[in-house]
Amino acid sequence: MSHDRLHYRPVPATPRAALALVSPPDAMTRLPAHSAKVPTGKALGIVRLVLDDNVTVDAYGSIYSVDHTIHEPDFRFKLTVDHYNRRLKVTEIDGNPNLVCAKLERLAVANAFDKITLKVEREQLGPFLAHGYKLEGLIPKFFLGQDAYLVSRFLSSERFSFQRFTEESELLRQVASRPQRKTANTLPNGYTLSIATQSDISELIALYENTFKTYPTPLSSPDYILATMKSHVRYAVLRNEKGQVVSAASAEIDFKNKNAEMTDCATLPSERGKGLMVLLLSHLESVVQSLEISCAFSMARALEPGMNRVFLNLGYEHHGRLINNCDISGDFEDINLWVKSLS
Repeated sequence: MSHDRLHYRPVPATPRAALALVSPPDAMTRLPAHSAKVPTGKALGIVRLVLDDNVTVDAYGSIYSVDHTIHEPDFRFKLTVDHYNRRLKVTEIDGNPNLVCAKLERLAVANAFDKITLKVEREQLGPFLAHGYKLEGLIPKFFLGQDAYLVSRFLSSERFSFQRFTEESELLRQVASRPQRKTANTLPNGYTLSIATQSDISELIALYENTFKTYPTPLSSPDYILATMKSHVRYAVLRNEKGQVVSAASAEIDFKNKNAEMTDCATLPSERGKGLMVLLLSHLESVVQSLEISCAFSMARALEPGMNRVFLNLGYEHHGRLINNCDISGDFEDINLWVKSLS
């Protein structure tokens, strides 16, 4: 039986005054004329997704993606139908690769997606390259100590464009050519670092909304953060001397395959340059190592020097670039892949 998971951002209910509590006229005049929230342009409100041949679902409430497992007599795989980023993401492929490729292309076309991304093992690599997939990256030890190859199929020339390739390559060269700084190992005076709990969620959301115009996962949804916090994601927060959350990051843990993605990195502009993200990520590495995770990886925006520099300083190695991979801050961006062995 397939298991579907909806990623959603609930639309908050409009506050209503209790009948027994009548606000004075001057208070009523201070109410905003309208909400600051406006439609995103991503068509998230009502989404029709094709999950399989002859299987369609209508979803309501700002749907980002649906996780789904497809079983056929000759193959099976885990599939994320990622509406927000117009792509299919696939892992744990078993069976005939020719049939898998045909199925994925049908589903991508049916959903009007123009990218299909897969993580495959070495022996699966050749057949997918023969079907037009491009090798974009490598994550050693991703599958219980075995390497994962990131391959993608592009279904439009727009998605497979390299408009910023030269600029991104030069930025990477400059980052790599600068002397590596010694990582900080002490917090600034009065600052504290901890693993986030439910009481931190509202401040986490405020930080993320202040940092990203748009984001490929629903980090503005308290329900989403709480659900992932209770299952497979460890959020770390760093507070300043006033007790305010000024920086955060997370580790998304794949317990089955023993890997973790370091992600959701954000720091207030006024707090950047203090080495806070290095401290957060170092702490998260220690947390996942205690859970016997052997591989850490992350994806940094290819034109953002700060985070690429952070991962280099932490000993991560550059293992690829993912073209027009996801929508961050309002547009598709290329992403650098950084990998580190933890064992």
